[in-house]
This record gives sequence, structure tokens and C-alpha cells, in this order.
Amino acid sequence: MSRREPPRSRETKGHGAIGFLITFVLLMFVGVMVFFFLSDTSFKGVKGKVYSLLYPQEYEQQVRHASIEFGVEEPLIYAVIRTESGFRPEVESSVGASGLMQLMPSTFDWLQENLNGAVTYSADSLADPDINIRYGTYLLSILLKKHEVRDTAIAAYNAGTSTVDGWLQDKSLSPDGKTLTTIPYEETSAYVRKVSEAYEMYKKLYY
Repeated sequence: MSRREPPRSRETKGHGAIGFLITFVLLMFVGVMVFFFLSDTSFKGVKGKVYSLLYPQEYEQQVRHASIEFGVEEPLIYAVIRTESGFRPEVESSVGASGLMQLMPSTFDWLQENLNGAVTYSADSLADPDINIRYGTYLLSILLKKHEVRDTAIAAYNAGTSTVDGWLQDKSLSPDGKTLTTIPYEETSAYVRKVSEAYEMYKKLYY
């Protein structure tokens, strides 16, 4: 005896049409976004608004003050913050670096002594955006003066000055002793690339 298929519920009859409508709307959205991205090369309008969400300017007052105090470009400060912490002041790395610009407590103490002559803040203060951005920017200013080449200074921010000094003495890595043509640490190489790309984006979007 043959078994007949059960009748379809009326509730399922429109699913195909709904699926088609959703797909159509998504394709239209993608098409519109591609149109704006291809037609807008000045990072204004829709394209600029989209990129500004990806490259925000949070903590503007702190960044501006630190930039003026230590002579470091605002786009570079923002690029380091974005790469280091994604603008999250509570972040702490597995090795103990803390805050927006991911400073190690020992480095923080050294920076305080160098700038103020004494350690006046505890490591817990690194969670404070005012303090973290100020001393992180101060560290950047020291590295930029020491190395002159921006990407070399960025590498030193990630890998440490003594490590980068060793690389600069290796002719296979730095023919001129200033520019790193090769960075042997993959983590540092990727870090320099991310910060440099973010720096360029911030300049295009806001400066």
C-alpha cells in the first residue's frame, strides 16, 4: 500500500519568496557599497564614514595634548593605540603590558624617572587613558629621536630598543644602519605593517 506525502503547511509556501527577497536586498546593498567605494577616492561621503568607524579618533583631547607636549604626530599616536589595544583602556597582555598603548610596568617606571626624576604613579595607573597616552607618546618621542626612521622606531616600540639596535648592526637586515629592510621577527614585522597602514589611513581621513 503506497504512502502519500503529507500536505505542505501553508506557513512554508512563502519561504522561497522571502529568501529571494533577502538575497536581492543583500545584493543591492553590496552593489551600492561597491559603487561608493569605487567612485569615492577622497575618503569623504559614505566611504569616509565607513572608514571612520574602522579608524576612530577616541580620546581626542589626550592625544592632542600628548602630541603637542612631545612633538609626535597625532596620526601615529592613534595608529599605535588602534593596533595595541583597539582603544580599550583595560586591556592587559599576556606578558603584562597594560592600557591603551600597552606599556610594561618596568618601562613605565623608567619613563617616569626620565621625565619627572622619580616614580610617582603605580602600575595600576596605566589603566588611566590620560596617563597611558601621555607616557606612551613620550616613549614614541624617545624612539623617534633615537632612530629617526619612523618604521624603525615603531619596530623598537614593539621589540625593544636593544633588539632593534642589534638588527641595525646587521648589514643583511639594515645596510645603512638606520632603515630595516628585513625584520627577522614575524610578530614585529606584522606590527610595523599594521601601524604604518593605520598611520596612513588616519592621515587620509583626518589630516
